[in-house]
Amino acid sequence: MAFNSLVVSMDSIVAFFSEYGYWGMGVLAFLSGSVVPITSEVLLVLFLSLGLNAVALTLVATLGNTLGGVTCYFVGMLANKERVVKMFKMTPRRMQRADRIIQKYGYWAALISFVPILGETLLVLLGVMRVSWWKVAIVMALGKLIRYGFITISYTGVMQAMG
Repeated sequence: MAFNSLVVSMDSIVAFFSEYGYWGMGVLAFLSGSVVPITSEVLLVLFLSLGLNAVALTLVATLGNTLGGVTCYFVGMLANKERVVKMFKMTPRRMQRADRIIQKYGYWAALISFVPILGETLLVLLGVMRVSWWKVAIVMALGKLIRYGFITISYTGVMQAMG
């Protein structure tokens, strides 16, 4: 009986993802790019497995995740370093280190904003330090596009190899 419930639940989940397609990927990628702990990479593979267009999904995931990251940046603009230290439970030493990294690399640090937890923290700090938001957004989008592109290419390559 429990197995049948699980099958029905899985069917419902697949139906949900199929129904919302690109919009669902975009919204979930947005949430993942913000501080909501969702793994958008796994979701991208799930959406790809439903047969949706790979290029469109990659672009939608990139856009959604980038917009989610931009929200982290603007949260940082509303905060100050002391709030960020409390929010992320950072030691003063770690904050100084992050400050040095951002001072050294500037907006290019946003290239690795896709890294879980670190990415959101980094984006908030870029906002706190008032690094140019549009440069951060462009570099962040590039990093996310590279990541999602790699996942999409890997998935399609594996599927083609499997026949």
